[in-house]
Amino acid sequence: MNFVRKPICVSGVVIAGSLAVALFLLLFFVAILPGKRTICYEEDLAAAGEEVLRNCFGDDYKLSEGVEKEYEYFEYHDQVNVTVHYREWTLSYRNAGGEEQDFVFHNQVNSIESFTGTYFCELTEDFYKRNFWDEAVAGIPGVREDSVLYFQEYSQFSSPSIPKSSVMLDRQLHYSLAEHIYFPRLEFDRVFEEFPYLLRFYVYATYESPEEGERQRQRQETEERLRHMVDEIIAYTGGTLNATVGVTMMDQDGYVDGFGFRVLNGEYFQPKDGSEHEYDIALHEHFFGPIVLEDREEQEDKE
Repeated sequence: MNFVRKPICVSGVVIAGSLAVALFLLLFFVAILPGKRTICYEEDLAAAGEEVLRNCFGDDYKLSEGVEKEYEYFEYHDQVNVTVHYREWTLSYRNAGGEEQDFVFHNQVNSIESFTGTYFCELTEDFYKRNFWDEAVAGIPGVREDSVLYFQEYSQFSSPSIPKSSVMLDRQLHYSLAEHIYFPRLEFDRVFEEFPYLLRFYVYATYESPEEGERQRQRQETEERLRHMVDEIIAYTGGTLNATVGVTMMDQDGYVDGFGFRVLNGEYFQPKDGSEHEYDIALHEHFFGPIVLEDREEQEDKE
């Protein structure tokens, strides 16, 4: 028996349908695959901020050439992979103790002042952490790892119910750290009298016993250790320390209670009227000077 192979005929409709499916799949995968975006920062921030650098570091610093760097991240909103190109500089100088230190900045931010403020806080935090905080916290019973200290600017706020707050905010917004700081002569025992900054201590501890008597003992020991640390810093700074201390006591169910205290110019702050921002106002006036509000009628006459 002879078998005859019949030719296979493919209609134009089938071919067209196949191409349509292929095109659809191609467009589908192109649509779901993330796109790409490139961001390039090209400003020579070292040149643009030269005056600020000389104000803050003098004339003897050494500045590296700008180093080209990059990193990538995924932008979920636009579904794109973003590559960022920027330049980074390292400025080397000698501090008040004669040691060489590095100040690093990059041109993703267009202001040297933002870097000097962050750098100042990091230096001061590191000093007080190494010399006072670490030892004090290590001896607190039940202390948690998320306990932390910050060196920060005075609080900034404005409220119609607090007439002084608008004056305070205006003063703070017009204050420039870069115009007042000189890193080669920075002394950490004088930062509180020379700059409107303070230390903030946040302590989180877990009660080691469900018994109220034991909890009271633990709270007392915690407060004693923290006050001892604060007293040492007051002595070191010559009675100029400004600081707040907040303690949160917890158990397996979360927050239980807490306590805190504040220091103004080396003395434990005693509230007079108990208002929410009493300490902030006193702190501000101690550094910037008293705020005298004009009589409303006089102010209206001027307007």
